[in-house]
Amino acid sequence: MGCDYYIYVYLEIEHNTGTSYYEFPTIRGYYCDLECGIYDSDNEENDYYYNSTAYNILYENMIKLCLTPRKPVVIYSNNSFTKSNFEMKYLSIIQDKINKKCVEEYHRYKDIGIFTSIEEVIKITKKEDRYER
Repeated sequence: MGCDYYIYVYLEIEHNTGTSYYEFPTIRGYYCDLECGIYDSDNEENDYYYNSTAYNILYENMIKLCLTPRKPVVIYSNNSFTKSNFEMKYLSIIQDKINKKCVEEYHRYKDIGIFTSIEEVIKITKKEDRYER
């Protein structure tokens, strides 16, 4: 069974000579079931719940919620990480990007400029995009 939507998470790295990106593996998303304790029956001719206006409104709101990306999070600014756990989690990723050790299969965003050390980084923001399949 295929997924319903894709979540693309990436780091936007602003540095002295431009902007670079580090893209994480794509996450596959699935819409949840909206059965709410109501089950359809093959014995009944009319399926009142699944054809109701209330169900359609609930389903549209669920899709809107699932396709709304999280707000961007600044993880590095003013020459330091904003939280210590961000440093532990993302410093090795940034070092791999600097040393060109990271292998990204798909490039959705093109790097502008090159940075060679963490001191050249101005700001790092974690962002995400969500797209329906």
